[in-house]
Amino acid sequence: MSYDLSQLGWKAFQDLAAAVVAEVLKRPVQTFLGSNDGGRDAAFLGRWEGPDGTTTKSTIQCKFLGKPGANLSLSDLKDELPKAGKLAADGLADDYIILTNAGVSGETDAQICSAIEGVGVKKCRTFGGTWIVQQLTENTRLRMLVPRVYGIGDLSHIITGHGYKQAKAILESMGSDLSCFVPTDAYRSAVKALQDHGFVILLGDPASGKSTIAAILALGAIDDGCLGALKINSPDQLNLWHPGEKQFLWVDDAFGPNHFDAARMSRWNAELGTLRAAVEGGARIVFTSRNYIWEAAKPHLKTSSFSLLKESQVVVNVHALSDEERAQMLYNHVRRAQPQKMRHRLKPFLPAIAVNKAFLPETARRLGDPLFTKNLIVSEERLMRLVEHPVEFLTEVLAQLDDSSRAAVALIFLNSQTGVPSPIAATPALDMVTRLMGVKSAELARAMQHLNDSLTRLVSEDDGNRWVFRHATVTDAFSTLVAASPELVELYAHGAKLDRLLDEVACRPKAAEEGRIRIPPALYPRLVERLKACPLDESLKSFLGARCEKAFLVLLLEARPDILGWAAEVQASGQALSGKLLIAALASWDLLPEEVRQSKVADIRKHSITWLDARPLTDKILRQIFNEAEFEDYTKAFRTKWLSDIPSVFSEFGGYSSDDEVGMYIEFKENLQAAQAYFELHCDEAFDELYAEIDAHIEELEAQQPSPDSSAWSPSSMEKSKVLPSDTAGLIFHDVDT
Repeated sequence: MSYDLSQLGWKAFQDLAAAVVAEVLKRPVQTFLGSNDGGRDAAFLGRWEGPDGTTTKSTIQCKFLGKPGANLSLSDLKDELPKAGKLAADGLADDYIILTNAGVSGETDAQICSAIEGVGVKKCRTFGGTWIVQQLTENTRLRMLVPRVYGIGDLSHIITGHGYKQAKAILESMGSDLSCFVPTDAYRSAVKALQDHGFVILLGDPASGKSTIAAILALGAIDDGCLGALKINSPDQLNLWHPGEKQFLWVDDAFGPNHFDAARMSRWNAELGTLRAAVEGGARIVFTSRNYIWEAAKPHLKTSSFSLLKESQVVVNVHALSDEERAQMLYNHVRRAQPQKMRHRLKPFLPAIAVNKAFLPETARRLGDPLFTKNLIVSEERLMRLVEHPVEFLTEVLAQLDDSSRAAVALIFLNSQTGVPSPIAATPALDMVTRLMGVKSAELARAMQHLNDSLTRLVSEDDGNRWVFRHATVTDAFSTLVAASPELVELYAHGAKLDRLLDEVACRPKAAEEGRIRIPPALYPRLVERLKACPLDESLKSFLGARCEKAFLVLLLEARPDILGWAAEVQASGQALSGKLLIAALASWDLLPEEVRQSKVADIRKHSITWLDARPLTDKILRQIFNEAEFEDYTKAFRTKWLSDIPSVFSEFGGYSSDDEVGMYIEFKENLQAAQAYFELHCDEAFDELYAEIDAHIEELEAQQPSPDSSAWSPSSMEKSKVLPSDTAGLIFHDVDT
C-alpha cells in the first residue's frame, strides 16, 4: 500500500508523528517543543521506559519535506545539531528519534546518527517515510488517530467488500472536510470511548463539528472490521441492525433535531435493551445531540437499562476546543482554497479569530471558502461579526448569489429532510422554485454543481446520489432571507424548520402589525400537513393560542383531534401561559365542546376559591373561557368566601399548610391585595389590620428559620479575563500566505 505523506502538510505530519511515537514506539508525548518557524520542524519530548526498568527522556524530531519522493540528507538537519546538543546536556535527549516523511538511505541514516550522537546524544535513530507507511498499513488504530491518511491512500488495500463502498461514499460526502480535519482532544476521546465501550455520545452546538467527527468515526470503524455503517434518526430504525454482525450505527440528533422530543425519548427508553445487546454483540454506536437537548433528555433516560449512559467518559463535548486546535482548523481551511492575495489580507486577523470563544469549525470553513469571502470587507470589526453572528453573515452571502444559485439553494431548502435526487428530476418542488425564482431547470442544475462543496454537497446513498446542504445552518439563513419577502413566503412555509415557523409566523390578517410573517389562507393546508406530526409542546400551544384565526384552527383540529383530547383532560388553572392561550382560543372561537368548556370553568372557579387564588379575576386569557353569567357568578362566590368577613380571614389560613410557610402567607397577602383592588374595597381598616397580622406572622416564621449559610462569593469571581492569542496559535499562521 502506498501513502504520499507529502500531501498531509507539515502540521498533519506532526500529528501523525505524535501518534506513531505513542502507538508504535511506546513513548507517550509529554511536551511539544515549538520552533521559531511555527513548528514546521518541531520536536516532542517523550518518556521511555528502558529494558532495565529505568525511565529516560526521549526527544522526537519531526522533519517534513513537502516535495513528493524527496530524500532526507544530513544538511536538512544542520540547524538541529546545536539544539540536540543542548537537549542532551539538559538530560532531555538520552534517546533521539527522527521521524520524516522523506526517504532515508542506509548511508544517510549512518551519517545523521553519527552527527547527532557526536553532540552528546546517547542513541539516535531515524525512521523514514517507508517505515511510517508500513506502520499505517498494519495498524488500524494509528489510521484512526490520524484520519487524514484515509484521503491519501488506496482504501481498497485495507477495506474490502461492501465496507469499501461505504467508506468511499463517506469520503466523497465529506468533501474538503477530511483534508482540513484537525484531530482534537474531543476526537481522540471519542475514538478511545468507542474502542473501549463501543458507545459514545457527541455533544455540541450547531456547526461545532459533531457530524464531521461522527463520519470519521464511521470510517475508522469500517477500517477496524465493522461490516457496514448505518445512519439512522430514530429508534424505529433500529430494526436495520442485524444481531450477530459487527456494525456501526450513527444516530444523528438522537433526542430531537431542534428541541427535546419527549415522544422520541420514550421510544429510546423502550429500545435501550436493544442498544445494550448491539454493543455487547460488537456493534459500535455513536449518538450526536445538541448540548441543550442532551441536558433536557438526561433526566428522562432509563440508565438502568443501559449503564453506559451513566459513564461520563462516553460523553464528549466537541465544542470544547483549545486555542491551538481552533488555529489549526482555521489555517487548514484558509490555506486550502483561498488565493494568496486573500490569505495575505486575512493573516493579521487570524490569531484573534482563533481564540474567540464563539469560533466554530464551520467558521473556519466559511473563511476558507472564496464564495463566502468574495465580497467580504476585511476588517477586525467585520470579521468578529462573522465569527459571533454566523447566520447573519451567511444570510448576506445568500442574498448576494445570482438567481440560479439562489434557486438551487431553494430546491434543497424544500427538500432539507431528504435531499434532492441527482440527476434533478421534474417535481412539484422544482416547479415552485423555477416559478418563484424565474429561472430554468438547466440553469438551476448548473448552479447546483457550481456550489458543490461550498453551500451544497453531493452525497452517495444506497438509492442514488443526492444534493444536500453543506451545513444545516444554510437552512436557517435561507429561512431568514425568504421570510423577508412576501412573494417568497410560499418557500418559507414549505421549507423552514417547524420550530422557526412556530416562533415567527401568524395565521391571521393582523400578522404584519404584530411584527410576524403572515401565512396566507392558501397555504394553510400545507402548514397543517407539516404540523400533523409535531408534538403538542409549549411552542405549538403558544402559536395556536395566540396567532391563529378560526379558519386555520378548524383545519388543524380536523387533522389533529388529539388537541381537543388534551384540552378535555388538563386543568386550565394549572397550565403555563401557552396552555392557557390555546384553551382560551378554542373556547373563544366556539371550537371547544360545551361540556369541556363548562368543566374548565368549574375547575378554574374551584381552584381559585379553594386556594385563595385571585389571578383569574384579572386574567384576560382565562376570562375568555367564561360566559358573562358564569364569570359574574364566580366573582360573587369569591367575594363571599374571602371578603365578606375580613376579621375571620386570618383564622381561615390555619387550615392550610405548606413546606414553605413563609411563601404561603406572602401569597395569601398578595392575593388578598389583588382581590381588594379588583373589587375596589379601599380605605378599609379591617384590611389594614389583617395585613398587619399576616406580616407579624411572617416575621415570626422567619425568626424560626436557620440563618442561611454565608457565601464566599465576591464580584471579582465573576470577572472575565481577556484572552489573548497564545504564542503557539499565533505561530501557526506564519506561512498561511506563502
